[in-house]
Amino acid sequence: MTILGFTRDDLGNKINKVLSSAHPIDTPEKLKGRDELLEEIARLLYMDGRSVFIYGDRGVGKSSLGATAAFQYQTSDKPVIAVGGALNETFNSIVANIANQALGSSRTYSVKKTSNAGFEWRGLKWSLGREVSQKSIIDELHTVGDAVDLLAEVASVYAEKPIMLLDEFDAIPDVAERNLFAALLKALGDRGVNLKFIFTGVGRSLEQLLGAHLSAQRQIVGVEVPRLGWDARLEIVTEAAKHFDLGMDNNVKYRIGIISDGFPAYIHLITEEMLWQAFDDSDICGELGSDHYILGLRKAIGRVTMLLRKPYEDAVLHRDDEMEDVVWSTADSEDTARNVDAMYRSYLSIAETRERDPVDRGRYAELLRRLRTTGYGAILESVEKRAGWYVCKEKMLRGYVRMQAEANGVELHGEMPSQRQRMTVPSNVRTGYTDLCHQRARAGRVSRFKVQRSRAARGTLLLFPRGPHN
Repeated sequence: MTILGFTRDDLGNKINKVLSSAHPIDTPEKLKGRDELLEEIARLLYMDGRSVFIYGDRGVGKSSLGATAAFQYQTSDKPVIAVGGALNETFNSIVANIANQALGSSRTYSVKKTSNAGFEWRGLKWSLGREVSQKSIIDELHTVGDAVDLLAEVASVYAEKPIMLLDEFDAIPDVAERNLFAALLKALGDRGVNLKFIFTGVGRSLEQLLGAHLSAQRQIVGVEVPRLGWDARLEIVTEAAKHFDLGMDNNVKYRIGIISDGFPAYIHLITEEMLWQAFDDSDICGELGSDHYILGLRKAIGRVTMLLRKPYEDAVLHRDDEMEDVVWSTADSEDTARNVDAMYRSYLSIAETRERDPVDRGRYAELLRRLRTTGYGAILESVEKRAGWYVCKEKMLRGYVRMQAEANGVELHGEMPSQRQRMTVPSNVRTGYTDLCHQRARAGRVSRFKVQRSRAARGTLLLFPRGPHN
């Protein structure tokens, strides 16, 4: 009640409109830092028979980019048809889902066949608001050619410029099933069917996701999505605060940019929790500052998906004290691949900050090797052909590691903007915030970034959700 003029319902509803921590963005005005990629996709889709595959690391915003690109391409007469990959999905089940979404929708408003409110294909009949059972459709899909026939009918009646969004394509486990989509795209292109696909998937290359299907190269183009650049990171936070007539502490803004590691999901999540912390303030709030940041960060850590939390837990829970310091040291750089010597220097600095006696380099290297094993979360993997070099297996995990370190009073390095900031993080988030930190933040002191590690008490404040008081 202390963000002036907002009730809880008002605030919650507006946060849901301004930020997207739990659902993909599908409008250009909310999608920050992706203008060039949107333009690239728009140009690619002008060509008949061409579809687009959006790929990259988990959490970089592939689903949001795909949904927004599809929204821009699809004519307004009908919504984008969106389907998702999953462990139990097959080529046939997804084609059946597409047909039901298209043909079971409001058929009387079709721009092509307004006189006919029904649709029939191989004895299967769709009508207004009525779908055909998925099993019945699958029973008629014996070959890729059958799927092409059905989708050609869908394209002819659904919309002027129909496009299908197939999100999380990598979740389909069977490579043979995924390869069928490459064959489908080639056949659709060869027959001149007016239907396009936008795929999204976690992967390092198009070939990794679709497999070797060289004959479909003309029909699909890969678009890789990198982590968000600095301008977009800061814009998300700043604009969100402005929507609530709030200022944003400059140092806090840059810390969010650093620990997020360029993954928009973290930026949206931390900012969301900061706004709720401001709502809970005892005084009227005019600026999101360091206190909102640390408390919001603690809450955000508890909201992170188990997919990321579990590897961290496996690595540090019930381990020697130095294990968490070792894990933090792996994320202390803007470089995704680092060698043992570089990470050990980070570890020594972290151990000094936490007033621990560091292990020697040999022991440290041994602990790093353990982080490659499933028993320790399989956090790291070796860099091919570079002995002694490691990379985080799940890139998004680096941001979660930084969040844990920051909440425990240890600031880790990350990718830096040209204008660098300085902020002192409170040494103990359980006992409150240092006046010096608050004063410096409000004064807006700006200097060339030099990481200032706060002294933290001995032991670990491991931030896992354990109830309302954590």
